[in-house]
Amino acid sequence: MTKHLRFDAKTGQIETRTLHGKHTEELLQLNDDARVNYRLSTLRIVRLLTSEIEQLELQLKSVAGQLSAGLITQADYDTEEQAINQDLAGLHDTVAAQTGKLPLPPLQKNRLGVTLIKP
Repeated sequence: MTKHLRFDAKTGQIETRTLHGKHTEELLQLNDDARVNYRLSTLRIVRLLTSEIEQLELQLKSVAGQLSAGLITQADYDTEEQAINQDLAGLHDTVAAQTGKLPLPPLQKNRLGVTLIKP
């Protein structure tokens, strides 16, 4: 597909590279306002989530520093570390889902008694 189409992250638009790409862009209305705005919003969300991940990683380092300086107990550190790591895992999963790195769940083979996918 990259031979025919290219995504421009600055504009949110799909650039066409060939006549096939142009046809696909027109047929699927890839550059209508709603789709472009959706892509730009997704990119904004990913940037915000990435920033939040960086903040949590700094917070984790800070808590480790407090432990090594004797300002908090090991139990307090363990509690904070677990909470931060849970938040980080959720944010990483969300970023992966938004960027297409998280695989989609498999399709159902049957639904309402109808075979959707042949085994």
